[in-house]
Amino acid sequence: MFKALLNQILPNYCLLCGTTSGANLLCADCRPSLPHLEQHPHRCGCCALPLTMPAPLCGHCLEHKPAFAQSYIAFSYEHPLDYLIHQFKYRRQLTGGKLLGEMLVEHCRQVARPDFLVPAPIHWRKRWQRGFNHTELLARLLGKSLRLPVVNALRQTRYHTSQKDLGRLQRQKNLRASLAINSHYLSQIRGAHIALVDDVVTTTATVRALSELLIKAGAQQVDIWALARTPDH
Repeated sequence: MFKALLNQILPNYCLLCGTTSGANLLCADCRPSLPHLEQHPHRCGCCALPLTMPAPLCGHCLEHKPAFAQSYIAFSYEHPLDYLIHQFKYRRQLTGGKLLGEMLVEHCRQVARPDFLVPAPIHWRKRWQRGFNHTELLARLLGKSLRLPVVNALRQTRYHTSQKDLGRLQRQKNLRASLAINSHYLSQIRGAHIALVDDVVTTTATVRALSELLIKAGAQQVDIWALARTPDH
């Protein structure tokens, strides 16, 4: 009763259109507009890339098998979800981050449970500029809801600017030179089933490099849990 009264006095406003949305962060009109990845009938069985025809794997995964086993990704990186992620990641809209985390929780609730979650790392300079590590916040929300430990087993040792405009090969070259395992967690990694948490999977360069590190450190299996997958246009 108290929550219902509070929602009437101080209602939420939709994060997309700004209309009052009661107890929800998205209104009834905007929520159906989210681009769920499940709307694509054909997807790569490994990296979840939307495909134009039925196939077990996309061409890239078929030619270069990644170290990770499967990808559980909730959305396609398209409007209006890209706006929500941008506001959370670059505008510090933590309310939007909470919403995104809750939606990822619902997507991953029924999948095989890992031993623990590992957030994709960012360099300390980026963390300082943004005030937080967005993937760590997502992992903490997932861990709290699904009762899974969160382990910061990875670190980024070199600072580089945004890679969103770079090709797959250049991304992989940059990443391999700038990522490392936190040696403090090596004993936990050995033999573990790990879910690597990221926000957007674009070319798979980042998740490939990170999962390779974890497998080489002794992880038994690495899965990818992410908010969005960029379509291959």
